Amino acid sequence: MGTKPMKAIVCDVRRALTGRWFWAALLATTAAQYLSIGQAADALMDDTQNLRFTLSELLLMALYGDFGMLTLPALSALPFAAQALHEIKCGAVRPAVFRAGRRMWILGKAAGCILSGMVLQAAAAGLLGLILYAVRGGGILLEINAEFNAALLRRMRCGGIWASVGCVMALATETSSAAHLGPLCLCYALMMLGKRFFPAAVMLNPINWIDGGDGMLAGLEIVSILLQIVFLKRGVREYV
Repeated sequence: MGTKPMKAIVCDVRRALTGRWFWAALLATTAAQYLSIGQAADALMDDTQNLRFTLSELLLMALYGDFGMLTLPALSALPFAAQALHEIKCGAVRPAVFRAGRRMWILGKAAGCILSGMVLQAAAAGLLGLILYAVRGGGILLEINAEFNAALLRRMRCGGIWASVGCVMALATETSSAAHLGPLCLCYALMMLGKRFFPAAVMLNPINWIDGGDGMLAGLEIVSILLQIVFLKRGVREYV
């Protein structure tokens, strides 16, 4: 594998992690995680209550909060899920494939998509922690535990899965907005199915994915990446 094709993958990952949509998604995800903390954040800001939390406690509330989990699918897909479709529609895929080859173009889009979704969740948790400590450092104990690390990893994996799903939906429908709205609609549909019709199937509800099921998340990651590669290959064949 030559240096030039590898540069194509690195370039896609760099664009996914430094583009304006990544920064917009980062701010929105941080805000969603803050809102997920709810009353604990308000109490922390109230000088009269003199409460103290560990950083892990606050960030776990942010990671597990329903509002943050409900917005996770759309925001995870925002940075890069529609990029492949954009390149295909505007014709930029032809020179890109000519320079790097079909395989590297496909791998670059898949890597940029899943990594942007994963890094976004970690970066938002880190930014929220910095903001909380900067605003009210005296009321926060700097303590990170294994429970937080495990929850953050599961949330990162969820972000990567939804970003890949967004890419698949965009390519399948040939609609850019489906990259962001598709994962959100699918998340709500699965949530309703899980709550109303199959309450015993706890992991059918995406809100519960962060609670555990590492094997299931690994399976979903593999399936979403494979589907992404299939649809990327189809897009390249049709337009190149």
